[in-house]
Amino acid sequence: MRKIIVPIFLVLIFLCSCSEKSETAADWINKATALWNGKGFNEPQKAIEYLNKAIKLQPDNDAAYNLRGNIYGALDKHQLAINDFSKAIQLNPTNADYFNNRGSIYNRLGQYQKAIEDFNEAILFDSNVATFYNNRAAVHLKHGDKKIGCLDVQKACALKYCDALKWAKKEGYCR
Repeated sequence: MRKIIVPIFLVLIFLCSCSEKSETAADWINKATALWNGKGFNEPQKAIEYLNKAIKLQPDNDAAYNLRGNIYGALDKHQLAINDFSKAIQLNPTNADYFNNRGSIYNRLGQYQKAIEDFNEAILFDSNVATFYNNRAAVHLKHGDKKIGCLDVQKACALKYCDALKWAKKEGYCR
């Protein structure tokens, strides 16, 4: 009887250990993404935990760093967000969204020149996204060159997003 139980026990241990290892980085990212409710993460710490597991399995997954950076940003953990966006950029240096995301954090921190540099990079890699122009415009209109800011909101409006231009006109920044 003992000879039968030991092999069965070993098989069960093997099966249990394999089931944990069968989850891929993509599985963990999907679990984290499933916690998004359309406005934020229901359980941001749980999402971070899932993304940590994804990154451990696949340390070169730029999307995992970007997503975790977004969560850190929402939690006002700005330096952690910047670190993750910077890592995502290091892994995929032509992804405009990663520059835009990091620029948004720099803007929140009052590091306006760094924010503008990141928004410039985002626009360089994808010049057809109104949000990038609006983000750069916001920094210029409030803290920099209002002429450039007005040009940016006009460009965003040409890309079919005119709310920022309406706001800039209402505030007297642009004509």
